[in-house]
Amino acid sequence: MNRPDQAAAAADDAYRAPLTRAYFAPRFWGTWLGLGLLWLLHALPRPVLRAPASLLAVLMRLGSAKRRRIARINLSWCFPELSETQRRRLLREHYRYAARSLLDYGMLWFGAPETHAARIRVVGEEHFQRLHARGVPVIVLAPHSVALDHGGLRMSQLHDGVSFAKPMRNPVVEWINHRSRTRYSGDIFTRQQGLRPAIRQIRKGRFFYYLPDEDLGAEGAVFADFFGVPKATLTALSRLARLTGAAVLPSFAYYDEKVDQYVLRLWPPLAGFPSGEAGKDARAMNEAIEASIREAPAQYLWTMRIFRTRPGGGPHPYPKKSAPPS
Repeated sequence: MNRPDQAAAAADDAYRAPLTRAYFAPRFWGTWLGLGLLWLLHALPRPVLRAPASLLAVLMRLGSAKRRRIARINLSWCFPELSETQRRRLLREHYRYAARSLLDYGMLWFGAPETHAARIRVVGEEHFQRLHARGVPVIVLAPHSVALDHGGLRMSQLHDGVSFAKPMRNPVVEWINHRSRTRYSGDIFTRQQGLRPAIRQIRKGRFFYYLPDEDLGAEGAVFADFFGVPKATLTALSRLARLTGAAVLPSFAYYDEKVDQYVLRLWPPLAGFPSGEAGKDARAMNEAIEASIREAPAQYLWTMRIFRTRPGGGPHPYPKKSAPPS
């Protein structure tokens, strides 16, 4: 099963990540061993993964002081109402979910279609289906969560879509992850290609899985509140919606440990969007992202430098000094 029957032909200008002979060089042998381990783990009974996931969570939390400090700063800025103890607990939960999601990349990369259908569900798909039935293009607003790829894969298994992605540094991991992202209907474009490929594909009726919550600098952005903090916020979403006539469905992908499933939740389309005012639309987008994060706050990617660009060119809040274990 490669592409659903309703899928459009692959875009000629889509990004490709082919496997080459160079990727079998000795410097990549460790990567291949890691992929082999994930392949073995994905075939084990699900309860068996709990122990290695718990160990990996500790290693991830203690292994990068820089990322841990970034996350602690982000949580203190976004949740000042929480005590320091509560934020530390939230951060520990974040690493627990991140570890579980990382181990489950074996399921994404090597799992059968029926496994993906059983392990990942879409809640609120009716919002997409109503728009699709009326011929309304759809942009899925997808914040960076630890289960982002899990939700994107399932959505592309059900419907024909495209997305943007930044190539990973390790080309072997990039190859297998790109292979997974494009296994069903997905085509991937890079940011360097600009918005034109996305506009063309949206106009063809393909949904766009859009991740606009990173801080990419002041260019093409306005400062809009995010959890009450001014954040450099991209304005591309409102332009895409205006140029294509697309509706914007907020979403969030997370792991539901009660039923051992990943969930991509879709909400109704943003009302009155775009408004024609860049600042107002940026704030509406951030409000939707905030609401989705509050559904599972520990599963947002808090290790991103989301407040790196400050108003007036001021210094960002992320010092280089390492943080003590928490």
